[in-house]
Amino acid sequence: MKKGILIFSLLITGTLLLPGCEKVSVSENNSGNTGEALIESPTEFYNDNPDEQNAAPEDQINESEEKAIIIDPDNSYIYEGLCKINAEYDETAGGAPVDTIVKELRKDSYEGMVLLSHEVTENTDTVKYKVIPMDISDKARPYIICNAVFAKEGDEWSLSSKEWSEWVIKRNELSGSSWVADSEEAKDLAKLFENGSEFKEDSNVYIHIKRNLYLISVLKNDDPSVFETKFGTSFGGSIYYINDEENKSVDFTCTEGIVNDEGLLSFKLVTDNGEADFEPGNGNSFISDGFYKLSISGETDDLKSADVIENLDTFEVTSKSIFYGEWIKETGGQNGNVSPELSWEKVDGAGAYAIMITDLDTDDYFLHGYRTSDTTHLDYGDLGDDEFLGPIPPSPHNYKVYVFALKEAVDPGLRVAKQNCHPEHLFDLLNKDNPGNVIAYGTVTASYEYLGRVW
Repeated sequence: MKKGILIFSLLITGTLLLPGCEKVSVSENNSGNTGEALIESPTEFYNDNPDEQNAAPEDQINESEEKAIIIDPDNSYIYEGLCKINAEYDETAGGAPVDTIVKELRKDSYEGMVLLSHEVTENTDTVKYKVIPMDISDKARPYIICNAVFAKEGDEWSLSSKEWSEWVIKRNELSGSSWVADSEEAKDLAKLFENGSEFKEDSNVYIHIKRNLYLISVLKNDDPSVFETKFGTSFGGSIYYINDEENKSVDFTCTEGIVNDEGLLSFKLVTDNGEADFEPGNGNSFISDGFYKLSISGETDDLKSADVIENLDTFEVTSKSIFYGEWIKETGGQNGNVSPELSWEKVDGAGAYAIMITDLDTDDYFLHGYRTSDTTHLDYGDLGDDEFLGPIPPSPHNYKVYVFALKEAVDPGLRVAKQNCHPEHLFDLLNKDNPGNVIAYGTVTASYEYLGRVW
């Protein structure tokens, strides 16, 4: 294990209040790989035991009979560890060779790239593809839908032009997040206070984004071949400047920023005294809500002994239900509702583990799965219908699994598909009657999009 900061969706309406979780009104929840081997299909990722059973929820697919868990191999594959090729991309149609396309379009800064489809004429090949830039903040995963035209001269194909048609930035964990600035960024942010602040080396500057960060709308460039563009948004927050002599704050607003295909996401923070750029993950680090509250209270002597996530060891969580950054289709609420396979390291001193699955792209983390276990592995479909509700988002949402290692098992009373619950609320519940009960944690994240029922 190592020290560090690691920090599914459904239309449903209702209100519920449970201990440790805020009263919620659950409303609209519609919400790269490296290597050298050519993987023809991810068959090795799947469970081939047809005897395992899972009951599909009646309110989702109107069928009450139990269905065998059948995981069908995806027809997609990964080309030389560099690019995913979707089944809809028909290579038998001719056109530019895949190696030429990947060589011209792929960048080291991409977390992933997917060839979606193409249209081939005698001398041109128009390729539709998706770019997944590196997310330096690990809190706002963007993707870009692009088109590239390849032209043929003689026997050779070459890139003629490329442009983007859709750019999506999911707010993910940015809403309600907090950050601590390094010394260089802190100096810049200190200027946003009244009359400016003469930055002192022993000072800390914290940036807190309120839970009012709404849609991030990317603005279309006049020239779509330029892979950097402005976006519009609307939210506010506070900046704190703290040292041994001062503890002051100033409120900011934000309505715009810029984004590019290199993973840069920059917000323009504005106060009455000026403006400054804030790039999550660049010049600053994400901190938990508990750590942030202690820090701005001035009770820094308690930080090292406090029950905050920053003081936990971390461990790796893996899942064979993830293929190229996406949950396999069978995990979806209307494509099988098969809970994902999960495995993690054994943690010394742990008597139990709490497993939580949440949608990052709905308000306050819609709860899709919960279970306590004394093992370090969950197989496909291990979670029952009262413990797991697969996602049905009409656009890609990101779903994050948290595994908390516990000294003793605790029942926090969570009810899947009946509430929202932020992971830090669960962390507090698990520690409530036994401080220090959570001794380590790990996470794994992947996206899912409901594109129509498969079964």
